[in-house]
Amino acid sequence: MGCRCFRSRTLISALMITLLFSFMVYLALESSMMDSISVEGSSKVKQGDLMSLEEGSSSDFGKSRKYRVFLDVSVPDIHAIDVWRIRDLHGGYLNGSGVAIGIIDTGIDYTHPDFYFLNGTSKILAIWDQTLDGKPPRNFSYGYECTRREIEDRTCPQRDTVGHGTHVASIAAGTGRAGPYTGVAPGALLIIVKSGYPACNGTQWFMDEDKIIDGLYYIAEKARKLGLRVVINLSLGSDLGGHDGSSNLEKVLEKLVDDGVVVVAAAGNSGDEKIHASGSLNIGEKIDLKWFIPALTTSFGLSLWLDHGDEVILTLKTPSNITIRAPIVNRFIDGVEVSLTRNSYDTGVEWLLELTSSLGLPSQGWSIEIEAVETGGSRIWHAWISSDTCSSYRERFIPGEGYNISQNYTIAIPATSHRVIAVGGYATKNTWKNYLGEELNTFYNIGEVLSFSSRGPTRDGRVKPDILAPGSVIVAARPVSNRYSRLDIDRYYTVKHGTSMSSPHAAGVAAIILQFKPNASYIDILNALRSSARWSEEYGERPNNIWGWGRLDARVFYNVSIRLEGLPEDVSTNIYVNDSIESISIDKPIEKIFLKGSTTQVRVQKMIEILEKSVRYIAEKETFIIRDKEEVIVSYIPEYYLEVESELGGEYGDGWYKRDTVAVFSARSYVFPEGLEILFKPIYILSGWIDEEGRILQENKIVMDSPHKVKAIYSQDYGLLYTGWIIISSSVILTIVIILKYARSRRDSLNPKQHYPRPL
Repeated sequence: MGCRCFRSRTLISALMITLLFSFMVYLALESSMMDSISVEGSSKVKQGDLMSLEEGSSSDFGKSRKYRVFLDVSVPDIHAIDVWRIRDLHGGYLNGSGVAIGIIDTGIDYTHPDFYFLNGTSKILAIWDQTLDGKPPRNFSYGYECTRREIEDRTCPQRDTVGHGTHVASIAAGTGRAGPYTGVAPGALLIIVKSGYPACNGTQWFMDEDKIIDGLYYIAEKARKLGLRVVINLSLGSDLGGHDGSSNLEKVLEKLVDDGVVVVAAAGNSGDEKIHASGSLNIGEKIDLKWFIPALTTSFGLSLWLDHGDEVILTLKTPSNITIRAPIVNRFIDGVEVSLTRNSYDTGVEWLLELTSSLGLPSQGWSIEIEAVETGGSRIWHAWISSDTCSSYRERFIPGEGYNISQNYTIAIPATSHRVIAVGGYATKNTWKNYLGEELNTFYNIGEVLSFSSRGPTRDGRVKPDILAPGSVIVAARPVSNRYSRLDIDRYYTVKHGTSMSSPHAAGVAAIILQFKPNASYIDILNALRSSARWSEEYGERPNNIWGWGRLDARVFYNVSIRLEGLPEDVSTNIYVNDSIESISIDKPIEKIFLKGSTTQVRVQKMIEILEKSVRYIAEKETFIIRDKEEVIVSYIPEYYLEVESELGGEYGDGWYKRDTVAVFSARSYVFPEGLEILFKPIYILSGWIDEEGRILQENKIVMDSPHKVKAIYSQDYGLLYTGWIIISSSVILTIVIILKYARSRRDSLNPKQHYPRPL
């Protein structure tokens, strides 16, 4: 980038300011990594694979900034192969089929065999090359969109001259047709956006934020129209900003995730860099914050963040001992354009320093004096730095009084978003043999967190990263037409390092989850990844800001065996798992697979009634809440029907009884004839019971070991009948006597007799 490209100093300055305020990441390309390789013996390869993404103009959320772009052993290490043996609800194997993975990167070698299925069709649904003109996609006014037909006909003009995007896509979804290096989700489809441009003689790559956002919307809309769930991988990041989800890009990502998109981002490669400093504010104290800028740097940024309620006076000190109090807007000092401005956000206040010089910035002598004037907030400040240096060294804070330089708070933006899965890196391999037959190795120990993997927390206190995935000596696809690098395995595969390689591992697992559970939310996937992550006591307290929740494990599912007890073999029932219904019997148990980290409700049929057999079965427990691997035993207790029969009524105790319980029953104890029937009918007295087989029961109880029918036995008592007749007979005789006596008396009164004196 020289003065020859511009016509005026004003235009140069404007463009350099745009470049200055961007965030970059070093890409591990051939030139940067070969510098550290020794020809003789076992060579050491330094951490490289970082890239820069440059932001363009912003829309609604504040000033636009730049972003940095960040298998053979790694895929087996995360146990993806084990998951491929599991089948989904439609009988297909879990390999990401029916799910799209969107990638915004340096492009893709769409001719590579690893991006084709066995039937010859391309797994790439579309490519939008934002760097070319001629055929923009719908709703956009720039770029060239390649259809699947163009891709398969090999007429798409897009090329990946860098190889970073090809490598990332291969990790996430490569089919391994060119060799033994299969990606995590080989059945997944791809939607590719090539964005940005090279810098520093091809050792860096820059992207504009507005182009990244366009790419996000393009991928989301393309997947929506095709009826596919989509996971977007962002192997990129920025060190400048609030690190709290407040950036323009992060807010856009939150909206997309709320609409069903899943986003996975690299945690960043600044864990072993001195790019973060922090301290506390005290009224009357001044802090002199210093930094170093490497050679070959034309733009530099420093982002200082405070809480609302904390106010400071900032004074910039230049290498020529010039001091200027902020705010500073586009001032030229010793050939350097300087801005130091204040911006207020919902989450805090940012002071942003921007230094730009087309001739290169001075390396030393820079500092900002921080003087607290109000301390109504937390009194804690944080600062991050970044530059566009083409040097092999990075910008760094210089130790001083009043502040600490730490590896914490180095998680890159947008991995600090509230809706993005942040992925750090650990080592699964540290040696490999290149195409020349040379044995190469790195400094990383297998199983350890990579020293460059960025660390949390976020500025608002959230634990990050979420998980760690393989990020060292990752073998994946390379553009077959690119010139060879000493890192290459062969024509089709190469080795790269960085959290850029970690992120697509997690994106592939997320795609597998969406195949298994198409309605899974971001939270479902995040919880599954966290719950299944592998942990060791050596990592310390879980979670933490180095390891997150642990190392990625694709075994995000667990088996649940559901079986019945207490039912006959010929009896089946239904179980309800979420929204599905399945039949189950004693001799046909069910094996179900569920997603870790989420709860699943299994409900069974409460009662199974077989009326013709006077039997029913009651589930001891109707609803099961499943959270982890277990065996669900649905126990049914049989209940038998007791039929109580009495010819004279008054039955009591008939109904359902649990097996082996004692049923007590009864009927009317005696029945008197009514009215005059007493003269003709006996009294019926309950004298006992018999069961369905005619056996006499000793008492009015029975053990319900099967359905039963009991019948009351009555005896006839004629004693009351006899007594009645005696009473009636006596009454009749008495009545006759009385009548006769009355009649005689009446007769005598009508015919009085003559009474004569008795003779003496």
